[in-house]
Amino acid sequence: MENFGNFSTMEKKPVLCLNCGEPIKKGRSDKKFCDSACKDEYYNSRKSDEHQDIKKVDLTIKKNRRILKKLLGNQSEIIVKKDSLLEQGFKFDYHTHHVISKLKGNEFIFCYDYGYHKTPDGQFKIVKGFMKR
Repeated sequence: MENFGNFSTMEKKPVLCLNCGEPIKKGRSDKKFCDSACKDEYYNSRKSDEHQDIKKVDLTIKKNRRILKKLLGNQSEIIVKKDSLLEQGFKFDYHTHHVISKLKGNEFIFCYDYGYHKTPDGQFKIVKGFMKR
């Protein structure tokens, strides 16, 4: 390898396409894909994987909501045991948001518009939203 000022005669390693792994033979030095088809395939694959992950989470939250709705029925609130939720497949790690009640300062965890709060005796109070005043 000879040096000519700041330049080197050493050959550069070929840049490989992020999608197919083939060497990129022409184009800009910072090019990441060999052609537009590889670029589209790469980004569509990434988007599809992300969509599948989000779909799994969303389905679990929707199932949790259906369980809360079924248990609550036409009542404004109900107290249930943890086992009642678990037996129906409720997953406590999946929810949409938390709300602190103004009256008592309790934290309610929501699956969309249905929420629950753990009572001091270890049971769960289920509600549908909060009344806006």
